[in-house]
Amino acid sequence: MSTVDAAPSAGVAPALQAFGIRRRLGGRDVLDGVDLAVAPGELVTLVGPSGCGKSTLLRVLAGLEPADAGSVALSGRDVTTVPAEQRRVGLVFQDNALFGHLRVARNVAFGLHHLPRAERGARTEAMLDVVKLGHLARRYPHQLSGGEQQRVALARALAPQPSVVLLDEPFGALDEVLREEIGWEVKSILARSGTAAVLVTHDRHEALSLGDRVAVMDHGRILQCAPPRTVYEHPSSRFVADFLAVSSYVPSASGGSTMLRPHQMRVSPGGPWTVRRVEFLGASHRYTVQSADGTTAVADLGPDEPLSVGDACDVSPVAPGVASP
Repeated sequence: MSTVDAAPSAGVAPALQAFGIRRRLGGRDVLDGVDLAVAPGELVTLVGPSGCGKSTLLRVLAGLEPADAGSVALSGRDVTTVPAEQRRVGLVFQDNALFGHLRVARNVAFGLHHLPRAERGARTEAMLDVVKLGHLARRYPHQLSGGEQQRVALARALAPQPSVVLLDEPFGALDEVLREEIGWEVKSILARSGTAAVLVTHDRHEALSLGDRVAVMDHGRILQCAPPRTVYEHPSSRFVADFLAVSSYVPSASGGSTMLRPHQMRVSPGGPWTVRRVEFLGASHRYTVQSADGTTAVADLGPDEPLSVGDACDVSPVAPGVASP
């Protein structure tokens, strides 16, 4: 199984680096020794169950909350005790926090007061072009769609040219189709700008599809941080395996068990297993089957398979699994 890899590729100086971050709230350790490094231009998605410490970690990285122990560095500079407003970190939240009384252009320019007026205007225009909203510069936030508001919030976060952007559930208020579209737009914009980013999400599909690396958290710790394919196919623990996707554990010849994803399983008529549930997924059916000893397995099969709830069946792998973590 994969070990936790909390660092970017070798030889790349991290834009963001956190060591041993601890944060205690309400008598418990919300963050329990978190290490994380993000390379320039890299997007790390941070995913885990509610209350695992994702948003608290983001707030500590931003300087909105202090760390009780550990350190935070931006481009090699220790900013552990530096106030949030002096860290030059871009922030994007679910509610986008746009100023309703300011037009779009003035929202984007809000953090550019240190620049001469002409340069401020040019930077604002450039950022709106990056997010493809230059034609809406004179509108107010309430005149925009949810996706447009989030793109304005991203433009505002990028306008001061931060080395790191932190995004906390930025697409949570959008419908499924729009959040996928905006998610890919944001990923593309961040990559083009060369900005490192950490995106907190509770959506496992979003974490796997958008992240250059995926960091899985639970109980204040990062359990695994690795490329999406690695955490999906070679999870470091059963928790990581089961949290990211449906997993089945079937007996192996060695006497242990093998972890298989639904697409790696085959269910055929007749045998010691019983079909307990059938779900129509469009291009496939998802079968949940159970053995006499209570073991369950899940398989995705074509939509024309003839099995029904209660049918006797057998299961077999159609692709190699991995030893159960």
